[in-house]
Order: sequence, then structure tokens, then C-alpha cells
Amino acid sequence: MVNEFDRYRHEHDKGVRAKISWALKLPKFWNSPLSKEVIRLVDLQKGENVLDIGAGMGPASVEAASRGAHVVAIDPSRFMRAILGFRRQFQKNPGLITVEAGVAEKIPLSKESTDVVCAVNAVHHWTDLEGSIKEIARVIAPRGRVLLVDEDFTDPKHPQHETHHDHEEEMTKVDVELIKGLFESWGFEAKGEKVLLSGLPVKLIEANFQ
Repeated sequence: MVNEFDRYRHEHDKGVRAKISWALKLPKFWNSPLSKEVIRLVDLQKGENVLDIGAGMGPASVEAASRGAHVVAIDPSRFMRAILGFRRQFQKNPGLITVEAGVAEKIPLSKESTDVVCAVNAVHHWTDLEGSIKEIARVIAPRGRVLLVDEDFTDPKHPQHETHHDHEEEMTKVDVELIKGLFESWGFEAKGEKVLLSGLPVKLIEANFQ
């Protein structure tokens, strides 16, 4: 079955091989301390609208909903959406999470409809950085916040450095200065840096829309 979002995906993310790889990483994708830390950092307010790009199995979405936010979780993978759709049924307020097919390059939301955009370990999957930032700028509301975080496997201090240091060779390089500049070109105040978050080296881009 053809996935309509395959043109926005790297070969590494397609087919049975990708599903097997994701299934083997289920514990990390299901319960991610890093995702919880990202939601803490964006300082969610009850009732805010959140877009979780590349939501996967939903650790960030579940955390955001537990704080009273209304979450739209998008992912191009039917496999991931099915898992998150199942998971949301067991949350205290399942109606706070909506699971949709989508990618950063093609967000299924209307203009200025979300207060917060987050993406955890997703940016390296984006095939069109400029198009993705343009879409985020379209859907973000005035005074909206964006937080993008990818683990930095190139850092020797990362526990998976030995096995994952070259993973961006198959994907999109997460250049924090480049992405910061793209946000600034769309009127955001932005910063990009390499920091430790939840005990892991990460590449972090924070942007605020005025």
C-alpha cells in the first residue's frame, strides 16, 4: 500500500525494515524522559493547543495532555498512528489527543491554530527544512512557541555514540544555526544550541513568534 507521505520520507524510514526497527525501540518510543522534559520546558498552560510533529508512539503528546493541553499528534506512519490511537484510549482524558496523518512539510491544521509546536527526535526525518519551517510559521498563533529537540549522537558523551554517530548520513543533518536562521527569516525570535537535556546531549532549537 502506497503511503501518501512517502515523498517526504527518507528511504531509511520506509517499508518493513523501518517498522521492525521502530518495534525494537518500543520501550524508548513509548516512555521517553526526553519528551517529558521538552513538554516541561515549553511551560504549557491548561487549554493551550499543541502540535506534536512526528509524534510516534506519543510520549510527548501524552505528557502534554496530562497537563490539560489539546494535542494534535501527527505522524506519517500508519504503524505509529495506530499505536498512539490505541494508547490514547487509556488516558485520563483521551479526547485531548487527536491523531492525524501528517508531516512537518504538510501540516493538517489551519492558519494560526496552535499555541505550541514541539518535535522530539523528528527533525532529522524532515526532507525539506525550509518547507517545514514555512508550515510551522503558517499554523503558529501569535506569541506561539516552538521547541525542536534531536538527540546529538555525534557527541561522544551520548551513550549511543558508537552505534549511531553516523545516523544523519542517511537522514537530514540537524544544523542548529541553519534552522535558527530559517525561523528568523519567518519573523521568529530563535536560538539554536547544543545542550544536555534529560542527561543526553541534544541539539535544541527554540523559537517564539511575535
